[in-house]
Amino acid sequence: MRIRKATKSDKKPILDFCQSLYSGIDYIANVWDFWLKDGTFLAIEYKGKPIGVCHASFSKNQVWIEGLRINPKFRQKGYGSSLVLRAEQIAKRKHHKISRMIISNGNKKSIRLAKSLGYTVEDKWYLYNLKPKRKQSQVIVSSNPKQIENLVDSNTYSKSWKWFALDKSSITRLIKKRKILVFIKNKKTLAVGIWNDSKIDNDVLQIGYLNGTKAGMKNILYYMQNKGCEQNSRRIQILAQQKIKLQMKDLDKRMLFCLMKKDL
Repeated sequence: MRIRKATKSDKKPILDFCQSLYSGIDYIANVWDFWLKDGTFLAIEYKGKPIGVCHASFSKNQVWIEGLRINPKFRQKGYGSSLVLRAEQIAKRKHHKISRMIISNGNKKSIRLAKSLGYTVEDKWYLYNLKPKRKQSQVIVSSNPKQIENLVDSNTYSKSWKWFALDKSSITRLIKKRKILVFIKNKKTLAVGIWNDSKIDNDVLQIGYLNGTKAGMKNILYYMQNKGCEQNSRRIQILAQQKIKLQMKDLDKRMLFCLMKKDL
């Protein structure tokens, strides 16, 4: 067993077993070349052949671990754990204090693996899909952190399937980038949403945090449907905490995910 940096030549043997597992639609095929340049893309080999990969990206105080894939013929032998632990070692050398990853709630084996390595479920998030459509919306772009301070009840938000700390500094940065949406009525903020363009799918818009009244959240989703029309997007993905109850025509509820966290 040897862990090293992934290379271009690893792509075909890794994707060969990934595509059979995920019916030919595993997302890492779309991000492989980007991962080779961004963050730390690790491969594990057995007798000189790659049998698994894992990608780690680093932000303020955090390592995000994703894309853990092990050839089914080599599972239950500790290879997946070895890749995760190596990513954590790199993070510790960079003085990062937190590791996070996202796992489908139905993927019990991966959740057990994460828990065996010391991860706990920090939160649960639902994925919804929504089609672009022309809608009336009274949503505006937030210009002041005070507009949303009573509506932020999460430690994290999602951006292109990575979760980041949602704190004062990140809120200020997101406001400057015009990524925070608010629905205000009678001078009171009733809903907040954080949006982004997906880096995995160029024609997909995402909501990475949503909270507020039902009417307010609907208006934010209407705003995103309009934006989707303007940008010729294929769909809008909404990631919202499990406690957020979204009910809206054309809203397609997809999957529940566990956000896993470990203090390093």
